[in-house]
Amino acid sequence: MIARLLPAAVAMSCLVVLAGCSSDEPEAPSVPPIESPKGLVGLDPCTLVDGDERQTFGLGPGVPGTDELGANCRWNGRKPMKVQLTSYTSGAGLSDLTDEVDPAASRVRLEGYPALETFTTGGAFCRYDVGVAREQAIVATMDGGRPDSCTALQKLLTAVLARLPASN
Repeated sequence: MIARLLPAAVAMSCLVVLAGCSSDEPEAPSVPPIESPKGLVGLDPCTLVDGDERQTFGLGPGVPGTDELGANCRWNGRKPMKVQLTSYTSGAGLSDLTDEVDPAASRVRLEGYPALETFTTGGAFCRYDVGVAREQAIVATMDGGRPDSCTALQKLLTAVLARLPASN
């Protein structure tokens, strides 16, 4: 009798172990390759927005800083506009940021670069995480942009991406 129950018990044990290994969460797709990598290492984020963009967006002078993602620069503009650019160069680039993404984020392309877009209803706040090289990304946020923060931030990032030097 025990000899007959032993194979069934082993089979059940294997099923329980295998069931514990499965996950209901879908695996996030990998970040697409970056065809024309740009370099952020050693760049001061405050130099990424020039006088023309500052004037166009009504931004004051940049204030350098650092946060958990890396070196950044903040600009205050026409009330209540605020802009911040962060150079993320200390990890796996957009892949790291994808792991921590807000479930409401959308995968988009910005000037050909893979990006994550997160925004609030009504467009008051927008964030883009843009992969510019395999291990580098720009994290850009805008609050209070016109006509909405994502439209305005896309325009600003177009100029910023064009200004970045090519990377090997």
